[in-house]
Order: sequence, then structure tokens, then C-alpha cells
Amino acid sequence: MFFNIEMTAAVVFFLAMLTRTCFLKSTWQQLMTVALQVISVWCLIHLFLSHVYPEFLFAKNVISVCFSMVFILAGLKDRYESDVYLSHQPSSAAK
Repeated sequence: MFFNIEMTAAVVFFLAMLTRTCFLKSTWQQLMTVALQVISVWCLIHLFLSHVYPEFLFAKNVISVCFSMVFILAGLKDRYESDVYLSHQPSSAAK
């Protein structure tokens, strides 16, 4: 019963983090968003592997790093696109 509550909370946290973006946010907000996304992946994988597939527990860290890289690369992409977007906007001093 308690596992179901933990797993539900982890899935909700993971889904909430899927909807977050780093586009046009300050650096600290981008870092916090990516950190929370990585934490959500690690929690979900740890719970899933420890209770459902314990025979794969030895690979938990490798699997978590691979899935976390998706969020890290997406954060870097958003950071790059934010910089490009802001560099193409007319500055307020030129008006």
C-alpha cells in the first residue's frame, strides 16, 4: 500500500517536471528546473527498480544517468535558444 502511494507521488512529480521549460528564465531558475527534473527521474527509477525489478538494481545509476541526460540536454538547448532569442531582440537603448 505504501509503495503505491510512493510510486504515485513519484509519477506525479515526474509528470509535473516534464511540463517545465527553461526557455527565457534566469540562470538560477534554469538550474533549479533541471535539478528538479533530474531528481524526479532518479526517484522514479529508484522506486521502480527497487520494488518491481530488483534484479536490475545494479544498473540503477547507469539507467538514471541516461534518462537524466535527456533533461540536461533539453535544459542546455533551452539555454542556447534563450540566448539566441534575446540576442535578436532590439535593445531598449536603441529605441
